[in-house]
Amino acid sequence: MSMRSRNLARHCPSAKDSVPSRFTRRLLAGAAFLSVSLGAQAISFSEALDAARSHDATYRAASYEYDAARMGVPIARASLLPSVSLNAGESNITGSRRFPNGQNQEVRLPLDYSAPQAALQMRMPLFNFEAISAFRQAQAQVDVAEAVFRSQGMDLMDRLVSAYLQTLLADEGKRLVESQIKSYELQVLQTEQRLQRGEGTRVQLAQARAVLDVARTRLLEAEDQIGLARIRLERLTGVSNAIANALLPLSAAEPLFPSRLTDWLDLALRQSPTVQSRERNREVARQVINRQRAGHLPRVDLVASLSRSENDASNTVGQSTVLRSVGVQFSMPLFSGGGVSAGVQQAQSRSAQAEEELRSERDNVEIEVQRHFQATINGEKKVAAYVKALESTDLAARGALRALETGIGTLGELADAESIRFNAARDLVQARVDVLLSRARLMMRAGMQLGEVASGVDRSLGNAPPSGHASGVVSKLPDSGVKLPAATATPVSPPSVKP
Repeated sequence: MSMRSRNLARHCPSAKDSVPSRFTRRLLAGAAFLSVSLGAQAISFSEALDAARSHDATYRAASYEYDAARMGVPIARASLLPSVSLNAGESNITGSRRFPNGQNQEVRLPLDYSAPQAALQMRMPLFNFEAISAFRQAQAQVDVAEAVFRSQGMDLMDRLVSAYLQTLLADEGKRLVESQIKSYELQVLQTEQRLQRGEGTRVQLAQARAVLDVARTRLLEAEDQIGLARIRLERLTGVSNAIANALLPLSAAEPLFPSRLTDWLDLALRQSPTVQSRERNREVARQVINRQRAGHLPRVDLVASLSRSENDASNTVGQSTVLRSVGVQFSMPLFSGGGVSAGVQQAQSRSAQAEEELRSERDNVEIEVQRHFQATINGEKKVAAYVKALESTDLAARGALRALETGIGTLGELADAESIRFNAARDLVQARVDVLLSRARLMMRAGMQLGEVASGVDRSLGNAPPSGHASGVVSKLPDSGVKLPAATATPVSPPSVKP
């Protein structure tokens, strides 16, 4: 080796020396993240929903919009009620008055007096079809606003259940990687022992250490996903360091009620807030037609007034006048340039548009209900299939371990068997969460109340396990008496929530 090569070797650390130091720094960062997460608190989905309804800006804005829309009814009702007005004033008059006397001589008198006036007027509609239609339209618009507000709540529920389950899946993904790291460490130890006994090679040891390093990198990525998922949940709920309750140990799924698709479709068509908003929009359009047609109809009002005036003219100085009047005012439109007829045609076109939008929304709701119903039913079947697959892969992993111990198997065969086992465990968790998400969205599309949907999610998740209890995928594996599975050639990535 030349002098230059020896200097470079002395100043440049080898890959073997640099990799542990780099991972040490990254693991310290992960430890800092875990120390921050120690103060996290598990909240149920119902608690998260209550917090989100009082914190989410979009939902709060929708609630204020609904409150504003409700004021449209008393505003429209005011057009059907009597209106009373009081007008009062006083004028100070100064000047002169000139007139001829009996001898035809001009006489000029100075004037300086006040003329107070007061008038009380009342108008009550007896027949005003336009005001009646406007009142009915306002009532229908309030129904629209209520249905839209419910749909905003459904949107909040959809965003919250996605964020909540994303947090849960991130935690489960981290537990998967942690269990893999333990298995990789055990495999490295076994490979070192085999190398010392002369049964292994340095290449096998290098491969085992490389897989372990990659798994540690996956752990840091899983921790990043946990941080992002918790931030998203915090943005929705406003609760700091909130985490989702872990999945319960695998048990029989709660039966889907009602069990028939036709029943779910009937519920959705009757209760879905999006369908109801379209139906109310159709009613609003019909009332707009009636309101436009009112332009051809007469208007009848009851008019009453009471007035008192003093010195209302220069020749009545010193006199006061009191007038009382009650009458009926009739107003009949004759010609408006064709504007009323055009308004009626325009309203009819918008009514037809609302009818078609309602039909389209019903079709969309039926499609969504069928999709989530099938996803729920097929998802439960997938869960059952993954449970059987997990049992089979567990048996295969035990067989590969026994074969390795007896010398008829290889370490690669054991790693492949346990890789399949880990993938089956990951797919099982993903399938369980997919079923939960599909069930929640099915209930939402069917128009069920938010509290009922939240209770269903909580029943599926249950309470968080006690501290120190491993509720991850590994704890759900069948009891085989075997240690944690060993490393896989391809690290398992954490699952994710489907959009």
